[in-house]
Amino acid sequence: MPMVAVGGTSFPQKLQKPAVGPNSLATVFSLDMSVSIFRAFGQSTPSSTPTRTDSRKRIPIHRGTYSFVNRQSGTAMEMASDYSIIGMPPKDMDTQKWEVHPLGAGHSIRNLKYGKYLSVKTIAKDALVISSDFPVAWEIKEVRVAEENAAFHEICWPGTDFIFELGDSGSSAPKTKIHISEGQLFADQQRCRYWKANRIRQNSFYQPSAPVTPKQGSGMGSSLFSFADKWRSVAPAPPKKVQIA
Repeated sequence: MPMVAVGGTSFPQKLQKPAVGPNSLATVFSLDMSVSIFRAFGQSTPSSTPTRTDSRKRIPIHRGTYSFVNRQSGTAMEMASDYSIIGMPPKDMDTQKWEVHPLGAGHSIRNLKYGKYLSVKTIAKDALVISSDFPVAWEIKEVRVAEENAAFHEICWPGTDFIFELGDSGSSAPKTKIHISEGQLFADQQRCRYWKANRIRQNSFYQPSAPVTPKQGSGMGSSLFSFADKWRSVAPAPPKKVQIA
């Protein structure tokens, strides 16, 4: 075996099989150059693995009341009368309004109509999102979609890759169930996991009182005169002046 001297030390040289065919050498050279170019610019070689190009940040959602509209289907998350969690055409109904409250490092999500919380029975792929009387904490991540210049949200089980997903790849059919899923999807398939959080302006607890219409003759001036009359009735009479002859 031929030896190669490097720094005074001899190493065995690895023999390569000669290329067969007139185009083999050019093909090997082309592949080597492609890999070298990818590595030189810090890029990985092309693959069929799904990648997500949307940027996501763990930005806390503000406490408030929201409706959640799926990006793929345009349907809103709703709690049905049987307490199942489904997608329905958006309407101004309390069944599609959700109160988001901080809970530990995450947030609880409570339906405004029925007062029940979003939860799951088990942490497994395709497990249905259900309603519960007990709050659980969800991790809500903001996702920036560059081509739409818009922000959406992912609702995840904390510490895992399980995430809310509208069934049938984001079907717009009414009563489509919502479940949790995991694993990466291609960008055009990821939309069924994105939810637009539309904040709903609720009436404040402290409502201004209705203006009181003063009765006839009960204005400020009348009140002052009435107070003066009452004061005269209870105030001691001034001493009488005595004239000395």
